[in-house]
Amino acid sequence: MSQETGRLLVVDDNEMNRDLLSRRLGREGYTVEVAEDGYIALGMIQTGRFDLILLDIMMPGLSGIDMLPIIRQSYSIAELPVIMATAKDQSDDIVEGLRLGANDYVTKPIDLPVLLARIQTQLKLKYLSQLKDEFLRIASHDLKNPLSTVLMAAHILRERVPPGSLMQEQFYEMLYFIVKHSEEMQRIIRDFLDFQAASDGKLTLSLSAIQLNDLAHDLIADNTSYALSKNIRLTSDLDPDSMPVTCDEARIRQVAQNLLGNAIKFCPPDAQVVVRTFSSGQWVQFEVRDSGPGLTLEDMEHVFTKYARLSNKPTGDEKSSGLGLAICKQMIELHGGHIGVRNNPDQGATFWFILPISPTVAA
Repeated sequence: MSQETGRLLVVDDNEMNRDLLSRRLGREGYTVEVAEDGYIALGMIQTGRFDLILLDIMMPGLSGIDMLPIIRQSYSIAELPVIMATAKDQSDDIVEGLRLGANDYVTKPIDLPVLLARIQTQLKLKYLSQLKDEFLRIASHDLKNPLSTVLMAAHILRERVPPGSLMQEQFYEMLYFIVKHSEEMQRIIRDFLDFQAASDGKLTLSLSAIQLNDLAHDLIADNTSYALSKNIRLTSDLDPDSMPVTCDEARIRQVAQNLLGNAIKFCPPDAQVVVRTFSSGQWVQFEVRDSGPGLTLEDMEHVFTKYARLSNKPTGDEKSSGLGLAICKQMIELHGGHIGVRNNPDQGATFWFILPISPTVAA
């Protein structure tokens, strides 16, 4: 869910009101479902996922006032906003509804611009609450362990290497761990911020024409030591006639590094990873092919989604933010390209992306 869209449930016993609100909110980009009474609405809430409920207070059978405490047994005010719809002279109901957990209210006859503004406000508050929860999860889980390692190594160095003394080799290894885990924390935070910026449409691109072959050479050089540390053979198969592409070099380097790093991360010892490029029509393709375990059908369905947890585990106890491949998809699509994965006929998987050839070259 973004701040501007969402799945809404309109609960009203008046068919004309339901139809009017459904059509009007649908034109604003919302996905809208309707319920004619409270019992039907509660069943829909239990079996479906909604981002906001527009709830009529006065309904026969189970009223909106009766529904509110039932909804709040399962969903907090931040998790599922509820906007009441009530008559202007029902101030007691407004007070009672807010006391029972409604987020806001509108009066009938409903002023649609006012309703839209209040829906947008509640969805924005929900979105910000979700960002807060995600960041707290990252801080308490993904950052806690590497930070503990950094602090432990720093304390040992401070105690055992006094000022002016020579540093023994074993303490240089601790410096390595400090740098390694600090970079890991930096990457986790960067991934989170990049994902949110791209999701909010606030990520800007600095475009220029580059050769993916040059990028591939750089990445292979940067990752050779990592591959050797796991006894993985890293090679290339680059198209000598590959054409330049127009892209944000830093962002595409981030994508390509993620694909190559993942291949090394998930491959067992003695595996092989090959970086390939080739041109086809108006596109240039970049591939990372590995001889690892490959992906299951379930993996294939979720591989580029946020916080995807795949069946394979890193073979060297490496860490992951769970956002890398989702960010890759965002970055490539921002460039007008495509990204995907396929299992190889023999063994392993191939992750790939394609980008359009630079317009100046194609012309």
